[in-house]
Parts: sequence; structure tokens; C-alpha cells
Amino acid sequence: MENNLLIYKKYTDLYFYAYNLLEKYPKSEKFALVTDIKNSMNNVIKNIFYAQKVSDSKKLYYLNIIDAELLFQRFATRLSYNKKYISPNNYKTWSLKTAEIGRMLGGWMRSCLKE
Repeated sequence: MENNLLIYKKYTDLYFYAYNLLEKYPKSEKFALVTDIKNSMNNVIKNIFYAQKVSDSKKLYYLNIIDAELLFQRFATRLSYNKKYISPNNYKTWSLKTAEIGRMLGGWMRSCLKE
């Protein structure tokens, strides 16, 4: 799918980065933490599409859902690092990508409030 929205491009980059890391998690987490992270990431992608398609008055609803999912993903990334499922370098990269998307999302939310 072709999508010119920058936050979509950044998020798909994060998605593929995280997906590769999630494949290396221990079996004990495959149907727990890994599934939760994947579901959250899928929700973000869906809500980016919804926010892009709805009228401006309804955008903020979807953007708030994305914001909540990003908060969960930050927590899950920290948990993964603390449990040593990901390396310090992977944690740093994943966190920086998530933070950049969060800043972009904040800008999008502010622009919706101004309208």
C-alpha cells in the first residue's frame, strides 16, 4: 500500500524492526508479551489509517488511541530490556524510534486542536 504520511512510514520502519526482534524472544513469551506487542502494533497501524480517513472532528479520537498504544509499547520495550530479551543497543534504537513517532503524533494532535 502506498501511503505518503510520514508517521506511517516511520511506524512501518519501527514495525519491521520490532518484528525481527520479537522473533528472537523466548518461547515462554510467544503467546504472552510478544502477542501483546504485535497486537498493539497492529492497532497503531489500523488507527493511523482511520485517523487519515475520518473528518478532522473525529481524528483526535484515533490519535488518542495511538498515543495510548505507544505508551504500552514503551512499557513493553522497557520490560523486554529488563528481562534481557533485547540488547541495550536494541532497546536504545527501539526507544528512539518510538519517541520520534510520539513527537510526530503530538504534532498531529496539536494541529487537530488548532482547527
